Amino acid sequence: MLAQTQPAEPALEPPLLDAITEPALTVYEQHPVVAVLVLVLVGLAFLLWGYRLYRWLVVLACVGLGAVLGLMAATYLEVGQTIPIAIGSVVLGVLAWPLHRLAWGLLGGVVFSMAAAGVAAYLAVEDQVHLILISVGGFVVGSALTVLLLKPLIIVITSLVGALFVAVGTLRLITLWPEVGDPILRTIDAHAILAAGAVLVLAAVGSAMQMFGAADKERKKRRASDEE
Repeated sequence: MLAQTQPAEPALEPPLLDAITEPALTVYEQHPVVAVLVLVLVGLAFLLWGYRLYRWLVVLACVGLGAVLGLMAATYLEVGQTIPIAIGSVVLGVLAWPLHRLAWGLLGGVVFSMAAAGVAAYLAVEDQVHLILISVGGFVVGSALTVLLLKPLIIVITSLVGALFVAVGTLRLITLWPEVGDPILRTIDAHAILAAGAVLVLAAVGSAMQMFGAADKERKKRRASDEE
């Protein structure tokens, strides 16, 4: 008897995280200086102009969230990932631009909800009802706080992200020259608090500069409106 031929199973598409990280790692391996310089420049943009760019940052974050939701839908429905990911990214990205305050609040709610769920898991909370209530409570509180404290939170978060990018990028750039980078790495390994302190100081400087820039912009707006 001839063996029955089984239909070939469709090849699984790469997970979303791999699809994002693999090209970045490839670029870093092939062009490390260019990749590190891009990371530093992006970090400086976050650090110095995060509040002015936050609308774009919210859109990008919503695009990423839409991609994750599309991937989850594709996994649940057992269909190809490409179309659901594209639909989720485009829909949330487009809606985030005019509804940026609402989108910022929803993002904050998601972050706070995840943090609350993590704390509940750490405290060994196993009751499903309690877990749901904790997650929902974190979402509501997080959404309200991120909307009410819109400006300072944006400045602090973008400054921290920018400082981390600049610090990591600068360190990577230095380590490309072992005679300079190796002593610095040994110092950081021995005194890790120095690296954390440098990031926090850089973030504080960035936050102060963003606050000053935002206040100056508001003064110019009021002056222009008074002159009219």
